[in-house]
Amino acid sequence: MRWNGRSSLVIVFTMLLGAAAADDTAGGAAGLAEAAQGFLLALRPEVRQQATFAFDHAERKDWSNVPHFAHPRVGARWGDLTDSERIAAHRLLQAGLSSQGYLKASSIMRLDDLLAEISDRKDRFGSGMYFLDVFGKPGEDARWGVQVDGHHLAVHWTVVNGALATTPAFLGTEPSEAAAGKYAGWRILGAETDKGLALVRSLSESQRKEAILAAKLPPDIFTGPGRDDALKTPAGLPAAKMNAAQTALLGSLMDEYLGNHTAAVAQAYWRRIRADGWGRVHFAWMGPVEKGQPIYYRVHGPSILIEYDNSVRPGTDRNDLNHIHSVLRVPGNDFGEDLLKKHYQKTAHGGGRP
Repeated sequence: MRWNGRSSLVIVFTMLLGAAAADDTAGGAAGLAEAAQGFLLALRPEVRQQATFAFDHAERKDWSNVPHFAHPRVGARWGDLTDSERIAAHRLLQAGLSSQGYLKASSIMRLDDLLAEISDRKDRFGSGMYFLDVFGKPGEDARWGVQVDGHHLAVHWTVVNGALATTPAFLGTEPSEAAAGKYAGWRILGAETDKGLALVRSLSESQRKEAILAAKLPPDIFTGPGRDDALKTPAGLPAAKMNAAQTALLGSLMDEYLGNHTAAVAQAYWRRIRADGWGRVHFAWMGPVEKGQPIYYRVHGPSILIEYDNSVRPGTDRNDLNHIHSVLRVPGNDFGEDLLKKHYQKTAHGGGRP
């Protein structure tokens, strides 16, 4: 099979790195630990106490894409931070994400200020309503983690024995494109939309019959908060049945999500996807294939699950083109579960879980 496009460059690059380097996320974990330590040191004692939890605290897996008033959070609230504390918080986000991912995350938070203005509910929405939590002692414990959680943004970093996992990673936005005012033209998840449409529109009629699962759109993504295992079996069109140009489009779409994370993490994920079999990655679609219409798609393989839905209209049966939800998951390793399993297996002979 021939390869072209940006995705091919990523895959070839990871092949050249070799097994050891491609799986090594220790550099990313070290940078994240340094930033997390700096964040904690920058906090006032009372805020530091709010922000820190034991690794096994239930809050580590308690996340939501809905606003704080609908799903109350705990931790360090962005709006309560001083300037120096907020700078340290941004440095932590920058350490955990690529520049692309950081700009998306910070823009999602900024657009929530716009939503507060549009809805005239500054008590319910806004960039101050995001929370940052640290679990365990970064860089010291064998197991530790970081979480940022708020409306349309939830990212989790889990470090186990120096290895880093970064899912689930939820990014959403409302509006999907600002139509007026000082933010007019802002389109935070535009590439996710355009690349999905480019791929489905490249498919032949017979390929579309296999890829398009339903004409009716789902009410939301399937694997939202608390529904980690809602999708177990890949469906749709496998990459093995795509031509070279289509596999390049698929790879570019996947890279849009993997590229939100640091280079070491993205390379490790690409290596795992390739090792599990590129042809086993499936692309599925629901809804129309015309531009300007609400759509749903997912990319699903043994070691990757992406969902995108811009048909979301919470609490109604109507579609909303201007409201996007998306999530990246790694089956079996969300919240670092695979890393933790290996850790517990190694330490069980010494007296069980530490």
